[in-house]
Amino acid sequence: MIGYLQGRLLQVVPEGILLETNGIGWFVRTPPAEAWPPAGTEVAVYTHLVVREDALELYGFTRPEGLRFFTLLLGVNGIGPRGALQILAAASPEKLARAIVAEDIAFLTHLPGIGAKKAKRLLLELKDAVLKSGLAVEIMVTAGVSGDKGADDNDEALAALLALGYSRDEIGRVLARVKAELGPEAGTAAIIQGVLKTMGRGGGAP
Repeated sequence: MIGYLQGRLLQVVPEGILLETNGIGWFVRTPPAEAWPPAGTEVAVYTHLVVREDALELYGFTRPEGLRFFTLLLGVNGIGPRGALQILAAASPEKLARAIVAEDIAFLTHLPGIGAKKAKRLLLELKDAVLKSGLAVEIMVTAGVSGDKGADDNDEALAALLALGYSRDEIGRVLARVKAELGPEAGTAAIIQGVLKTMGRGGGAP
């Protein structure tokens, strides 16, 4: 499996990029919305190799979060690599993770190739995986929630979880349990991740 390439950017086209590494030119399919530096610049690409009967295709992303969500989407019945790429061209991994965790059907149905039935399938098949993958915690980082330790951590964790669409009743007992298990030195990111994993296992009951 080719999971990472670093080399000189030779060309950018709507379908992807041509990347040179040690005299070899790799064509990597990337989301059209990816921003690339000028040709000749050294770049790094996180890649996934798709093996087909008639071809080998590399799909790549500038961030590991893009690659992680791409592989999650490939696991959903009815979504192939080209479809997953179109989805990630329309929405960032953070926005997709937020929509899936919050069960935002309206957002998902505005994505290319996603109707109401497929949106429900995304929720059914990906919500637990997103919660356990750590992507939901990265949403909080993107939203500006700090991972520093301190007295305000618990308030930040609560605010972040409420922003994901959970109610105080849903997360109150779980948040208290996770804080007790992790101890007072736990940072915001660790608390959020612990709560989301517990909720993903159906651990919201008292």
